[in-house]
Amino acid sequence: MEAPLVVSRRHAGLGYADETAYDRDSFGQLWARPALRPHHRRGRPKPHTVHPYRQRRVMADMLCQVCTRKPPSPDGPYLFLMRDRSGPVMEGELTASPPVCVPCAVISVQLCPEIRGRHVCAWVDQAPAWGVAGLVYDADTLRPVSEKLVRAEYEGPLAPWMVAQRQVVQLGGVRPTDLETEVAAFGLDRLEEEFKRVAAMVGAGR
Repeated sequence: MEAPLVVSRRHAGLGYADETAYDRDSFGQLWARPALRPHHRRGRPKPHTVHPYRQRRVMADMLCQVCTRKPPSPDGPYLFLMRDRSGPVMEGELTASPPVCVPCAVISVQLCPEIRGRHVCAWVDQAPAWGVAGLVYDADTLRPVSEKLVRAEYEGPLAPWMVAQRQVVQLGGVRPTDLETEVAAFGLDRLEEEFKRVAAMVGAGR
């Protein structure tokens, strides 16, 4: 059941009737309230359904979106893997796809049909928060006016009337690469050990 939306008296835009501090991010943006189930009640992974809370957490801390491993350095660089739409990852590009570690990138291009055979990747030095992606609501009826997720910049005109479901970052210091190069640098023996780790983690989460 969706939380009831209201016109917020405290914030210029949408709010929840029973809003708590956890409903907004550090920029004051309202977020969707996803279900948080205990491990024994969680089903199989749904690759096409991104959990808003999880996406928000891994993006904020630049964790691997698959296994939640921390980057080698908290100051970057970070590896971003995306679907190839029009060429390599570009400087200043916006994305709602969090970073990945090299082993999980290899697993992803094998298992995810969205990027299998049509992916690009790059090392990125900075990925500051740009805004969010979510559903926009009418200020009078409080009904959604968008069926698909749209992007809104923080402090932009759409943001107050949006319920966010994804964090969007802007990529800076972009250095395009390819997975073959990264696998060679990572090492096949080390990669095999990481595959075992990820497989054990997934098995424990079932």
